[in-house]
Amino acid sequence: MLTSFSSYLFVGAHPDDIEIWAGGLIFKIHERNKTAKVYCVVLTDGSAGQGSVQERYEESMEAAKMLRVDSYEFLNFKDASLDFNVELSKVIANLIRKYKPDVLVTHPASDKHPDHAAVGLATSKALFLAMVSPEFLDYEPHLCRNVLRFVSDPFSSPSSRVYVDISEVYEMKKELIAKFKTQLDVLEPYLQLNELYGRMIGVRAAELFEPEVLIF
Repeated sequence: MLTSFSSYLFVGAHPDDIEIWAGGLIFKIHERNKTAKVYCVVLTDGSAGQGSVQERYEESMEAAKMLRVDSYEFLNFKDASLDFNVELSKVIANLIRKYKPDVLVTHPASDKHPDHAAVGLATSKALFLAMVSPEFLDYEPHLCRNVLRFVSDPFSSPSSRVYVDISEVYEMKKELIAKFKTQLDVLEPYLQLNELYGRMIGVRAAELFEPEVLIF
């Protein structure tokens, strides 16, 4: 059911956030729904992580080709600045209005990483701004009815959960994550979470999301 919508917007704070938390879902969307539109937006330049900004950009572009997304946009805000220097709710509201997704997938406000938490909190405000008509926003208003949050901490899993069986695309996801050569020592252990979540529902691998709003 989660792969049956017409359009999806994935918003990540950093290069590789979308791929590690939702790469399997994107693969499944393409396999199950040939007409779906998938848009990805990365908010920061990744400059606070390992590797140069250019290296991280090139890695993301390679990943975008493999994911076959319809748009992969970088906004290039300074890494680690989102909680301090950006009117983030306006930025995300404009993204919602620009891409008009049926489903928005992004970070939770409870994430321990300050950038992730800033995106999560700003998204809650942006969802309202996107559907009204303030003069400081672009594009036509849009009501996004479905919102999923990444689950990045297995020790604080939400009470409401959506598991996505990615067994059939798990090898592809591992190839996808291998594109991020500068980040492999950070990212590869998280693939084990996919196997853990899979065991929880009796399959090889799964991704886990928190449904904020989900209407089928």
